[in-house]
Amino acid sequence: MPRYTISHHTSGPEADHFDLFLQLDDALKSWRLQRTIFDIPQPAVRTEDHRTTYLDFEGPVSKNRGHVKIWDTGDYTADAWTDQRIVVALRGRKLKTRLRLERPRPEAADAWVVADASIEVRKLATAMLRDSALDAAPDAALENVQAALSTEERVILALVDAYAKGAAVAWEKVGVDAKLRERLSAERARWRHPWLDAATSHAERLGAIAKALLGGRP
Repeated sequence: MPRYTISHHTSGPEADHFDLFLQLDDALKSWRLQRTIFDIPQPAVRTEDHRTTYLDFEGPVSKNRGHVKIWDTGDYTADAWTDQRIVVALRGRKLKTRLRLERPRPEAADAWVVADASIEVRKLATAMLRDSALDAAPDAALENVQAALSTEERVILALVDAYAKGAAVAWEKVGVDAKLRERLSAERARWRHPWLDAATSHAERLGAIAKALLGGRP
């Protein structure tokens, strides 16, 4: 499995920075970063390929170019890798997440942007958990609807957790129950009850999370 390393480069002729190395075959694809917090997108400057020895290198850099210390290291899998967009699932000592590297302007070969690839799905999941807990179903006939929604919620949130932690994702489980949506629509047409409005809103939120998650599918 390929490896990655993020090294902290200090005390050189250039400003302190971090170097992200992704092993690809017998070389390290490399980007220069300013920080190791990825919830906010930041510039990532593509630099020359490095030797794979830099995966484990710590110490002074030749020609008085500063000092290097490993900030994090581990292995990764690539969800996507093109000339314009790279998504990698990192499993390291500190980071267990997915990063997305993108080149916004094709003409600017070295100007990339890096961010946590799970930001959108995590925000949607957090908002749903905070704002839309369902009360008990108003009658026994709707209890199975609530149970189905609860099952769907557990599955989708577990998939979000795996995606955000850089783990393997069972993509075949990402989806929503079309028959459940049809049942909710029919019940709302028959009986305009506030619980059904809330349940429909909850189902829509689950659908939005599933859609966002599928946007990161390899």
